Amino acid sequence: MASISVDYYSSSLMRTTTLNVILPFDNPNDAWAVDASLRRDPHNWDAAPYPPHKAPFRTLILLHGINGNHTDIISETRITKWAADHQLAVVMPSGYNAFYVDNPETHNYFGRFVGLELPHVVRRMFPLSERREDMFIGGISMGAYGALRNGFKYAENFGAIIALSSAMIIDNFDALIRDEPFFLSRPFLESTFGDLNRVIDSDKDPARLAADVVYCDRPRPRVFMAWGSSDPLAQPNRVLAARLRGTGIEVEQREFAGGHDWDFWNQALPQALDWLPRD
Repeated sequence: MASISVDYYSSSLMRTTTLNVILPFDNPNDAWAVDASLRRDPHNWDAAPYPPHKAPFRTLILLHGINGNHTDIISETRITKWAADHQLAVVMPSGYNAFYVDNPETHNYFGRFVGLELPHVVRRMFPLSERREDMFIGGISMGAYGALRNGFKYAENFGAIIALSSAMIIDNFDALIRDEPFFLSRPFLESTFGDLNRVIDSDKDPARLAADVVYCDRPRPRVFMAWGSSDPLAQPNRVLAARLRGTGIEVEQREFAGGHDWDFWNQALPQALDWLPRD
């Protein structure tokens, strides 16, 4: 596996941003085979029999949660091994604390960044499949909300969505708002989502966006949702899964013991990767 850090200038953010990319470009078995061939015939040293170029890779854009950045998932999980096992490229951007929605006033178009810009940019950089069916978006907590919101908003770009412990807070802002932590304070939420009374049925509402996908006969991403039974956000996730099914979206739903933490995500993420289509 190649692990790559990319700095590039984003038109959606109008600044340089960093991605971590895992690319299943190589593996130890290939290196051993090359070395064995070279040892059998020293004349091969100047014309090493390297393995043929691999087929374009399926790709997962994987979004971190609140307070995180592009390093979180690599440092907290075994995503490198899991990606190698699945021959899957994984792209991990920094979403800061923006919930992966757009803020035109500050030119922070994080929704457009992950849903529209990144699929095109990473295909230009790496040997990735051009097929919609091979491009996926997923995330944990805040990133899971972002994956659902942008997976449906940009449904033409994604064949599947992975949402682990989605931070579905938009249905009940008033019950959540308090002074601490900051991301549940009214000033933060209003700076992120705008008028909190107008979020439901807007383009920040994954259920509304899913309904639009079906109503307009656009491509329908398949959805994998998982959450812990002890997660404070378990019920909003149950409700969303039911609403998505009600619109006609295919949803794989899994709930098992766990909370809103890395212990749960280290169990759920391998299951989600196993669920992704191979062909």
